[in-house]
Amino acid sequence: MNATPSIQRPPIHRSPVIGIALEPAGWHPAAWRLQGHAPAELFTAHYWSELLRDIDASVLDFVTFEESIGLQSSDFRRIDDKEDQVRGRLSPVALTALAVFGTQRVGVIAARNLTHSEPYSIATEIASLNLLSGGRVGLRAQITSRSIDRRHFVRPQPVPELRESDIYFPELIGTRLEQVFSRATESIEILRALWSTWTEGALQEGADGRFVDIDKISDKSIVTTNFEVSGPLAVPVAEGLRPVVVALAHHAQVPYRLAAASADVILVTPTPSVNGVTIGDVLDAVNAECVAVQRNLIDEPLAILVDLVVFLGATHSEAVQQKRALDKLSGAPYSSDTDIFVGSVGELMHRIDELVSAGAHGVRLRPAVNGRDIPLLLEQFPAAFGASTRVRTLRERLQTASLETSATT
Repeated sequence: MNATPSIQRPPIHRSPVIGIALEPAGWHPAAWRLQGHAPAELFTAHYWSELLRDIDASVLDFVTFEESIGLQSSDFRRIDDKEDQVRGRLSPVALTALAVFGTQRVGVIAARNLTHSEPYSIATEIASLNLLSGGRVGLRAQITSRSIDRRHFVRPQPVPELRESDIYFPELIGTRLEQVFSRATESIEILRALWSTWTEGALQEGADGRFVDIDKISDKSIVTTNFEVSGPLAVPVAEGLRPVVVALAHHAQVPYRLAAASADVILVTPTPSVNGVTIGDVLDAVNAECVAVQRNLIDEPLAILVDLVVFLGATHSEAVQQKRALDKLSGAPYSSDTDIFVGSVGELMHRIDELVSAGAHGVRLRPAVNGRDIPLLLEQFPAAFGASTRVRTLRERLQTASLETSATT
């Protein structure tokens, strides 16, 4: 067997990138019950504004908002009949707008589904919010694997029907959805091209009565296998304010290929305790796909962040009890598509250090219970990292524009 060609990969950051993935009450299905939230409270501006205000005052680098095309369900083939779990989710674009005007520092990443959506609309939404925030907004490119979601669209795209056994094998999912991933890669290509239709100097100073230099605004058609879209984008996107693109990829070649070809940041899901897939395995696989698409990681850095579900407590035993209480409320042990951490914040810091030492650039944390886990993170992370409140663009926060690199083999 031929060895994978060596490439140049960015080294470990001095400080890890830390993000947090926000769900209405938390990632555990019983989170809302443990916190005592009335269901309607989770859909108010007051609830989200308070959560975002506290995060903005911390050292966390970014937050992400998830998107649902249809109603959440424990069965990916149909809408289930569960009544004791959170159902309903606000638009990630609306929450991002709330965050843009309610925070001053933290980065904000909105998930947008590319499978059935028009690239021009997504490009306009994300570019507008990024411009208004001064460069703090990014896009998490998402696909749908649920064929039932097609019924919500006038002109839906075909999505293969997944089998129940497929969900346990990422490679099978990737193979069955290869055309969906391919179309998403083209969508990202369109997005980036639209964000580049305004070149440097297109907006004028206005002193001579000129608002724009029309020669610096491109109206050329952007053509791929599945799309033909003409520029320019209506939003004046400056070169230094082009949005960051993030992709989540489970351990399979097809999603890794999309991230290697199109993303600035990849969220990965090693699950060593479930199937033995380690962060080293993930990095090797991502490295191989970067070679396959001929991505030079010096010129085009790719930040690799590990997704972790976290159940936190003041002590390890308290965290264990917290998870047991939640599982008892929901009637089943919690499972996830990524690794699950149970312990204190100090133990979590040790786990993050291990991941960064292995080659990751940081983590995106999924708090099991917002009202419990997030306050513990915010209280203790400043002591671990040293508070930094300097406003930077999201691209600078994720260190993908000017990331220092070194050769590895």
